[in-house]
Amino acid sequence: MKKILLAGLFFIGALYAKECVCFELEGEFGEEIKAILQKYSKNLGSKDIKVVREDADLSVQEKSFVDSLLGTGNVASNDPTYNLENGKKKYERDCASCHGKNGEISVAKKAPINTWKAQDIADEIKTYQNQTFEGQSRFVKNQISQRYTKKDMLDIGHYIETLK
Repeated sequence: MKKILLAGLFFIGALYAKECVCFELEGEFGEEIKAILQKYSKNLGSKDIKVVREDADLSVQEKSFVDSLLGTGNVASNDPTYNLENGKKKYERDCASCHGKNGEISVAKKAPINTWKAQDIADEIKTYQNQTFEGQSRFVKNQISQRYTKKDMLDIGHYIETLK
């Protein structure tokens, strides 16, 4: 059975409070609910309603969190492990052409990224994703970063740390 994780942003009441609601729906019922949401959400992708990610996009920690909420699995350890191969693959594909093979090229008058800490790199990538970054190549960086999970961002950061 295919599992679908749907997340919607809803503006509720006069206060317009933003609330994220996640559902795990399986099989035919899940597909039916997804189709209904898409049909009646004419402004899907707008500021009001947005499909954030599907189940396959979740990191191990996020999946574990959802499983623990639903009572369908075990909680993963909080001990973060970083996948340097994943970080290397994404860095070489998406970043190296501007930052250099070893992160040695200074861009926009900033220190080369191979001198940054992993968390600072992940935080910078997150600003590309949430469109708060105002610097050079922001539109390209936003498009690239949309494919990343939080785990991907940390994997990239930890890989770049190995390039020092």
